[in-house]
Amino acid sequence: MGGGSVDCPKCGHAQAGDKECERCGVIFARLQKKEEDKALPSQGEMEAASPTVPPKASSGLTGWMFAVLIGVLAGWYLFAPKPQQPARDAGQPAAVSSTKREQKGQPSTPQQGLPDQPQGADGLAGKLAAVFPAGSPVEQARNATVFIKTPWGSGSGFFVTANGYIVTNRHVVEVDASQRKALKDDVDKMAAELERDQRNREVLERQLASIRDPGVRRQVEESLQRGQEAREKYSALHQQKIEQLQRIERSSWSADIKVVLIDGSELPVQTLKMSDRTDLALLSVDCYNAPFIRPVTDNRHLGQGQKVYSIGNPMGLRHTVTSGIISGYREHKGRKFIQTDAPINPGNSGGPLIDEQGGLIGINTMVLRDAQGIGFAVPFQEVKTEFGQYMGGL
Repeated sequence: MGGGSVDCPKCGHAQAGDKECERCGVIFARLQKKEEDKALPSQGEMEAASPTVPPKASSGLTGWMFAVLIGVLAGWYLFAPKPQQPARDAGQPAAVSSTKREQKGQPSTPQQGLPDQPQGADGLAGKLAAVFPAGSPVEQARNATVFIKTPWGSGSGFFVTANGYIVTNRHVVEVDASQRKALKDDVDKMAAELERDQRNREVLERQLASIRDPGVRRQVEESLQRGQEAREKYSALHQQKIEQLQRIERSSWSADIKVVLIDGSELPVQTLKMSDRTDLALLSVDCYNAPFIRPVTDNRHLGQGQKVYSIGNPMGLRHTVTSGIISGYREHKGRKFIQTDAPINPGNSGGPLIDEQGGLIGINTMVLRDAQGIGFAVPFQEVKTEFGQYMGGL
């Protein structure tokens, strides 16, 4: 890449720099290396393309014996009975991968009922499917859902493209100023209570020295012992809150936000963009052929009563699937929301709301307090409006 304008090979952004994309943050040299690695022939292809070098002929008796041996082995190979392939059961598909069929000029047949997306044996999609097979569109969407953990909390997200873009809620990845203040208030309050308890304990210890009655003395000693045990537990909790507050104050999204896949592996975040208008955020991670969820393109069938599924990590129970219906469509402060009775609990925020075919409808975002079965999701159209430019229009 030379001077002048350079187009990013990942998102198409035109810029002057030729090292790193100013928009999506991809390192050009790393991306080029990845593409070159994918273009390399497999080991089997390299072996097939390599010419076979014949053995060098020997002279004299040794050469004559070698030639006879080669002739015997060749005759045995040509006329020896070949092992038969086991017969397939009626209706069992031939064990030919879609990649091999395409190489032979035959079109691959997508699995019935599953979205048309890359789910081959290579890349991240293949790696996850090998451990968690996706037998339905809902399970396929489950494999595309991720667990997002931060020093200040956790939530859900999901892949929307095969090259590593992930959608979640802004409040999942953004440090909430009010939450940080509440945590600091807790730390200060607990410190004051520990100090007050220490003063009371010192008074009791001084009184203990002047008690002559054995029964009363034993009661005071037992009270001090119980108080010490309770103090140690409370002090440990106070220390945990101090450490959490310190992590939040020192945190940075690039180092502290982690994306956890269904198999438990973690990916660091490369880029982060947050919407100023809606509760949405867009992450990117470095991966190839990720499983992703396609949006529903025909919204006409998404009326009230339509069955939907919510996928997320409620209360730390990772990759949980719950079901419900579309309860209605609401508008709040000029923004539209999908109302659903599919359970949305703490940890579900940022996860996908999908239909029975695995198509993406919206992003789970909040519930109505002091109520049951009233949750809300941001329509996927908002994602297109906010971040479509970074994902090739989506």
